[in-house]
Amino acid sequence: MNSRRNSLTPRRSRGLRAAAAIAAATLGIGLVACSPGNSNGDSTAGGDRALIALVQEPGVLNHLFSAQSGSELIRAFVQEPMFLISDAGEYTPWLADSIPTLENGQITEGGTVVTFTIKENAAWSDGEPFTAEDLAFTVEAIQDPTSVIIADPEYAAISSTKVIDSKTLEVTFSQPVPSFLNLFQVVLPKHKFDSAQIEQSNPQVRLPLGTGPFVLEDWKAGDAITLSRNDNYWVDPELPKLDGVTIKITPDRESTMTAFAGGEYDSVFFFTGADFENLTKQEADGAPIVTSISDKPWYVEWLWLNHSDNGDLSKPHPVLGDPAIREAIDRGIDRQAIIDDVLGGFGSLTGSFLYAGVGSVESQPAAYDPKAAEKALDAAGWTPGADGIREKDGVRASLKFQTIAGDQVRELYQQLIQQNMADIGIEIKIENVPSNRLFDSREQGGLLASGNFDMSMTRDGYLPDPATWISQFTTASIPSESNPAGISASWWSNPEYDALAQAAAQEMDPAARNELLGQINTVFTEDRVALPLYAGINGMAWNSRITGVSTDSWYSAWTPESVAHWEVAGANNG
Repeated sequence: MNSRRNSLTPRRSRGLRAAAAIAAATLGIGLVACSPGNSNGDSTAGGDRALIALVQEPGVLNHLFSAQSGSELIRAFVQEPMFLISDAGEYTPWLADSIPTLENGQITEGGTVVTFTIKENAAWSDGEPFTAEDLAFTVEAIQDPTSVIIADPEYAAISSTKVIDSKTLEVTFSQPVPSFLNLFQVVLPKHKFDSAQIEQSNPQVRLPLGTGPFVLEDWKAGDAITLSRNDNYWVDPELPKLDGVTIKITPDRESTMTAFAGGEYDSVFFFTGADFENLTKQEADGAPIVTSISDKPWYVEWLWLNHSDNGDLSKPHPVLGDPAIREAIDRGIDRQAIIDDVLGGFGSLTGSFLYAGVGSVESQPAAYDPKAAEKALDAAGWTPGADGIREKDGVRASLKFQTIAGDQVRELYQQLIQQNMADIGIEIKIENVPSNRLFDSREQGGLLASGNFDMSMTRDGYLPDPATWISQFTTASIPSESNPAGISASWWSNPEYDALAQAAAQEMDPAARNELLGQINTVFTEDRVALPLYAGINGMAWNSRITGVSTDSWYSAWTPESVAHWEVAGANNG
């Protein structure tokens, strides 16, 4: 989806960054049951292959070059990280041999020098060894201003790298970086590139080589992506259990869920609360599915408010630039009705910007109080017109409300919010768009990257360490002539926030860092930069014929450690 990305542009958080990332967040991927048929990349798959339905097809599959949820799926099967993250938010070594600490001597010089070590047997799927040269090349490529990589903010603080030996890399930072374990979530194979100046047309951008349990074979855009078993998998010669996976591109999430309920699908990525209302009933009624629900919240659905005038930071948004409007929207939304009436009770309320992981803050959102919302608007001079919609200084309180098209559950609570706003005199026009239209780069006319929106809505922010999440709202992350690859869901610039973010980004003392994170949370929430609607359910469901599913990761079952063990019950594996 990206044309050219500045190497130091903060990456949207993973979950639709990933969201959006997740980030942005990211939405509507389904794992479809293997129906009888062939296994050559067509729309059916047989034997011990899985057939996965992908609703949101990304522009490219390499997760370093894409913020869309489809690349998150590919990363789970193909591209492995140096560190995995447990359900409790704890990092564990994967490709890495150990976690760098002060005690083991891998963190020195006051936290500015960190040594990364690699497992001896780690290898790429083409049989080449995975080495420190690959880590150093990844840093070089990310920091090359001509590359099209979307970088996590930690890479910007790297001043140099030094290959100690084939399995050891020393990284020197310009300042202490407490979130250094966010590095190397995706690594590039140096032997597959002629230069660190990577263009969008490079084959590794579209179909990346990885170290994971599966290998990308083919991608027919709009049709299917074919994965095969990695016969060189370094973890265990008996893994993966499946022979392959076919990812079928499908346009309709709702039909995917209906088919899953009927036993046609094996799983659906990124279930919503509304899904679990039905899934738990279907499981109880004997449907061939298994559900697993965590007791903690997952991704938050955010209402993004544009603080600029169509991307012009020198001018406030003609409506949302008024704090009274933002307060009225916040107080005028019946969030509990979204959870109860649309999600069937499967969701929870949060009022925090930092709601998960390190430095998380527990707080409730503004109480639903339309009278207080109207009072705030009256006091600010927004008076009802003949049709009940408020006006001030010739400006009508009318806003476009956009999210990714095709999600019927979201459309339901969009309509609820639309009615809530009409009740207090704010007009909402729902104009949903395809995923690419929302998340495309600035030069491709993406709405978020160009600032051409009023209100949008995606899921985001679920990270074990908030460094990447926080960086998305700094002034430096906002797209501009000098930073055309930036992306912003808020177009909000605040010097106090920038200073706090910079301080937190280099504070190695956990207690002092948590204090800074609390201040960041306060600045963000008090200015109502964006509004949390609800926290989703952290859950997974799959067809009972699939065994070996583990959900004890921060990202549920979508990790290489989990997918490598998936099996089709009764299949002749290994």
